[in-house]
Amino acid sequence: MAKVFALVLLLALAATASSGSASSPGRGRISGVVPHQSSLVSGPHALSRGLGLLSPSILTFDASYETVLNQYFTDVAASSGGSDNVYSAATQYYDNPGSGHVQYQSTFGGSYVSKDPLPANGCDDGVDTYCLTDQQLENEIQAALAAKGWHGGLDHLFFLMTPNGVGSCFDDITGQCTTNRFCAYHSYFVDSTSANVLYANEPYMGPTGDCADNAQGFPNDVDSDTTINTISHEHNEAITDPLTDPSNYAWISDVGDENGDLCAYGFGTQTAPGAQAYNQTINGHHYDLQQEYSNADGGCVQKYPGGNPTMPTTHPQDDGPLVYNGGPVMHTNATYAIYWLPTSGNTSLPVVTGTAAVNKTLTTSAGSWNAGATSFSYQWQRCSSSGTSCSNIPGATTTTYRLATADATHTVRSTVRATNVNGQSPAAASVTTSIVVPVPAATASPVVSGVAAVGKPLSSSSGAWNTPVSYAYAWFRCGASGTGCAAISAARSAAYVVTHADAGHTLAARVLGTNAAGTAAAVSSFTSVVVDVPAATTAPRISGRARVGKKLSGSTGSWTYSPTAYRYQWLRCNAHGRSCSTIHHATHSTYKLTRHDAGHRLRLRVTASNAAGRRVVTTAPSARVPAAKKR
Repeated sequence: MAKVFALVLLLALAATASSGSASSPGRGRISGVVPHQSSLVSGPHALSRGLGLLSPSILTFDASYETVLNQYFTDVAASSGGSDNVYSAATQYYDNPGSGHVQYQSTFGGSYVSKDPLPANGCDDGVDTYCLTDQQLENEIQAALAAKGWHGGLDHLFFLMTPNGVGSCFDDITGQCTTNRFCAYHSYFVDSTSANVLYANEPYMGPTGDCADNAQGFPNDVDSDTTINTISHEHNEAITDPLTDPSNYAWISDVGDENGDLCAYGFGTQTAPGAQAYNQTINGHHYDLQQEYSNADGGCVQKYPGGNPTMPTTHPQDDGPLVYNGGPVMHTNATYAIYWLPTSGNTSLPVVTGTAAVNKTLTTSAGSWNAGATSFSYQWQRCSSSGTSCSNIPGATTTTYRLATADATHTVRSTVRATNVNGQSPAAASVTTSIVVPVPAATASPVVSGVAAVGKPLSSSSGAWNTPVSYAYAWFRCGASGTGCAAISAARSAAYVVTHADAGHTLAARVLGTNAAGTAAAVSSFTSVVVDVPAATTAPRISGRARVGKKLSGSTGSWTYSPTAYRYQWLRCNAHGRSCSTIHHATHSTYKLTRHDAGHRLRLRVTASNAAGRRVVTTAPSARVPAAKKR
């Protein structure tokens, strides 16, 4: 016999594998079907399991379910080689006539509880919230083998148990499901290493429906004993007909039944009456198992040899005996149990809302989950600008997260894990945010250009910033030393024309940079002190003797706003100092009187100028130049 492996798996939320025909290449046909009790009388669609019963929202087993099933696998292995239980009936069958008989050499390779979330529904059995195809079940078995390092072969048999609320169908087309066609079945597929993986689908059937016979006893409990009965049925059929292709049949009746089919729901003599009835004691524990067909005895037996056969009551007598068709049998076997107890699976990703900017708060939804999620845990992650290389943000474990300076120029996402009765799910991650906007900061101050003089235009650059921002401008009037600054009303653009009120002050421009993260200010350097048009505080004067041939000199006088240049022009006036006219080429601060000046008075016109403009002041008239003496 091959080893039997019972696998208890939890379905993981994953992409749905395409369901295929049960007879597609590299897979066995669905065989060894344990039918519903009603199908033995009225056909395969006579009764649905749990008719009228709602599918449970919590997908799990009874607390003792796994314990009892593991005990059963252990007991069958512990009794290996004996003839005191129903497994001994298989030892009369062989690979080749006269040699290669099945040996009752069984071991229990162990069990595995899978916490994978359920994949998307691949079928609809009309009752259960979740329905998986045979292909999806194969995918989970392969995942369990990879997780445990187990492998296929003709001496390994894997039992996959799914919880209450998870139905299964052969495929998504034929409508042959747990609710109308089968209580369990066995088959095989070829894995990536070209090994034959023998398995049995053992869905949870529970106390409702018609997968337990009225005559059956439940010495352990109803849930586990109902499944143990189908395990025994599929185990014995897999031993005598492991490869279920027509080209690889080993022992099968002339109408296609296997040894378990011929004796389905027949229990023979039971040792104890009522609900605790049993017909097998294996390794000291009681079980009520279906009988197996014995060619040697011509009927259904509880053990071999000397099984006190009974005639099959559920099939015509001409359905037997079994005929060898040249296929392999399992001479030794190791059994493995896979219990699929799914954590919640994500059906729609969490969604993050809010503005991706430093100091702003993001909020995440939990997303949608299957398999009875009862609570959620959250973890925010910081990712690269491209949304890769994500890592947990310490302490960010609630539904909201206030973006920090460290998040700037990165993206952020939320991850959510759901917890149900079976444990915590893998994390589901939201889509990453846009790149987080940093708080603005100027990397170069704005620069004021132009002349700091009344009436002249100034302009300010925006400066340079660490991130794109919108700009707002303001101009400030400050003291000559740059203190005591006050905003200039209505000066709110990048350009500003200097006014008389600014004279004697310095000016500065302030630029506000604003983005989603906030606002920051950058201030230019101060201008030089603003100048206005010069004004004379002391008028220029003429000095020297007003005599022909002598020189007169003019001073500049004293001026406000520091003139940067002076211009001179001498004027010849009448004897009263009026009606003046310019003297050609007399444009210096000194002037040598000529005979044309005799009898006149002179004035000096001084023009003082700076960046703001120029102003003209004329001196008082000189003394009257006397006429030249005659010789």
